[in-house]
Amino acid sequence: MPKIKVLKIVFDTELKDYEIPAFRGAIIDLVGREHVIFHNHLSDDRFHYKYPVIQYKRDGKRASLVCIKEGVEEIHAFFHKNEGVIRIGSDFKSLYVDQVKLNSYQLEILDNPLSYSIYKWLPINSANFPKFIALESLAEQLGFLEKTMIGNILSMAKGLDWQIDKTVTVNITRINRQYWTKLKGQKVLSFDLEFKTNVFLPYDIGLGKSSSLGYGTIGKVITKKSVI
Repeated sequence: MPKIKVLKIVFDTELKDYEIPAFRGAIIDLVGREHVIFHNHLSDDRFHYKYPVIQYKRDGKRASLVCIKEGVEEIHAFFHKNEGVIRIGSDFKSLYVDQVKLNSYQLEILDNPLSYSIYKWLPINSANFPKFIALESLAEQLGFLEKTMIGNILSMAKGLDWQIDKTVTVNITRINRQYWTKLKGQKVLSFDLEFKTNVFLPYDIGLGKSSSLGYGTIGKVITKKSVI
């Protein structure tokens, strides 16, 4: 059961959702492509399939970086190069740190499952989409999504050098939103939902496809107060 650090940096930079890939590219250009941990590309045509320990996101309307485990140590390459301005597309934007939050977490299997939310989760790909839409009942679809979530959690754990030797459970408790979004010019099915799992998950980290670009971000479940 490893202990990991998670560093969240929020900038003063206003960022639209579709600008996240450009923000990522600008950070990579700033630090230099020799810092592979920022992009996971070994060369122009070779990709290092590993859980991303530097993730590019939005916090509200502002640009954010979430650094995990060794990503926390490597972020010095960014601070060494940052001069407070960044080019995103054709625009030059301010890039000053507004908030920094560093936490340490013990990754573990819990006796009592915890509730989480996940935002912009991409469990469906071109290979499994026909299988998903062929499922006739909601129970079957939820089972499919829960199995996919378990796989995403196990992949995250492996990428963080955590060998889980117990059964992982996931129970989706609420689907808040199911919608189409664009990723690399292609329409993909995205979910905002709530679930319970017996795996401790740090807030702000991403699970699943394109987690380096802010997809599949884990958060707390916000209980809505009743209006009397």
